[in-house]
Amino acid sequence: MNSLAAAAGVTLSVSDRVVHRMKSGVGASWHSLLRPTVSHGGSAFGGTPPVTAAHEGLWRSLERQAAWLGLKFIRAEMDWRQWQPQRGVFTWTSPEMQILDRILRWAQQHGSDVMLQCMWLDVEWLAFPAYRDDPAKVQTSAPSDLEALAESWVLLLRELVQRRGYTCIKWITLVNEPNHYWWLVPPDIPETQDRLRQARHLGAALARVREALIVAQLPVKIMGPDYTDLPVLPRLAGEPWWPHVDDVDFHSYCSCFDWEDPAAQPAVGAYRLGTRLKETLQPYRAETAAAGKGLFLTEFGTQTYGYKADDPAPGSFKASLKDTELLIRALNLGVDGLNHWSFTNRGDCDGQWQLVDTWDRQWKQWLPECVPHRDAYHVLGLAMRHVPHRAGVLATFEEGGRVQDGPRVWTAAVCSPSDSSVTVLIVNDADQPWTATVAGPVFDRPLWQLNSVAGAAPQETLRYASLPCRAGKATCLLPAFSLTVLTDTPLEPEAAGRW
Repeated sequence: MNSLAAAAGVTLSVSDRVVHRMKSGVGASWHSLLRPTVSHGGSAFGGTPPVTAAHEGLWRSLERQAAWLGLKFIRAEMDWRQWQPQRGVFTWTSPEMQILDRILRWAQQHGSDVMLQCMWLDVEWLAFPAYRDDPAKVQTSAPSDLEALAESWVLLLRELVQRRGYTCIKWITLVNEPNHYWWLVPPDIPETQDRLRQARHLGAALARVREALIVAQLPVKIMGPDYTDLPVLPRLAGEPWWPHVDDVDFHSYCSCFDWEDPAAQPAVGAYRLGTRLKETLQPYRAETAAAGKGLFLTEFGTQTYGYKADDPAPGSFKASLKDTELLIRALNLGVDGLNHWSFTNRGDCDGQWQLVDTWDRQWKQWLPECVPHRDAYHVLGLAMRHVPHRAGVLATFEEGGRVQDGPRVWTAAVCSPSDSSVTVLIVNDADQPWTATVAGPVFDRPLWQLNSVAGAAPQETLRYASLPCRAGKATCLLPAFSLTVLTDTPLEPEAAGRW
């Protein structure tokens, strides 16, 4: 170890003051789609197997891993094809609906919150007539009949919430990333789009669906606009969709560390994380809080370092550490829930995004059991595991940990509303270690420490080390380029994550 680096000090002060109480928690997208789309749909299909006897072992391992990761906030992805392929024709027991049913059953049993996400409609009968001659345009079309859209949402929710009893469904979202190209209104095509026309049509659709849910007395909120990629909007209240959503959500994919040059990254449109957070989540939190609305990141991941075909970059240690830093900084900005894209994923379509592997990328078939996807599982997954449901975010203060006047140590502290346990997440994104003093009135019990560093064996990453704590103060080493987890209530190795 470099002696100068070892001597460098960081002070982390953790208050007992709760500055924000999350409306939900941290989790991941869980896909129910089996069939690929005609146009680009990423790898939102095929990562979750059919519900058959042949895949029961895989399903049981999936459910164990979901519990271990502690998926408190699940974005359950579906599309219209799987349950209403034609007007008036319902396929409530299609293979995809069986997958969705099992996901919802797991969430209901574990007390997790679900956002039911329609990725795209992709049914000819709801597409605009101008798009119906082209399957790719059908998939990207916004709905032409808003009355039918609203009636169909009511039918779906009556089936899932009222008949099947899935009260875990807390929100619905009408479409994935409508500011991308899955919400086209004629005469738009993906290359040329009128964003304002799209936003106005989205606002009209949200208003009609919201009215129908109220009349039907369905206890489900509406989330929106589901925009990517942390767009800088002058004022949320000036957007056509704003009056019609209960809670606000965005996606984040192209951020890089503050010390990196965005122009030097493979991704087009990369941006420094801190700069974009200051332009978006910081003012958005103030505006949503004043209006009584929640603020969510319902997809976050990293395209910055590459993401095509079977590129491992999205699940690499570097990307996963940056995603964990985003998690920490978003918690401190008052975000109410975060959802990683994704829990399951094939990993051979647009990069390896998954927290667990379910798919044999070489032989193109499902595995007999899922396995952790390194490194995402042992970095971001490790942090997710320790953030409780509806956590209280504690005020934290950092001194030191700077390189060339830029902060390189990022800390979030959370307390559990169920058992008062305290967990501190620390990312050191510098290439040097620091000696850290952690202090605060919340530390009245012995502490336990986990460290995740690149190349470490899983058994080492998941093994707690005791950390002496005296008079509310402890000292630990923050390894170079690492995640450190401190907690006063360690989890058993095979136990479920902290709820």
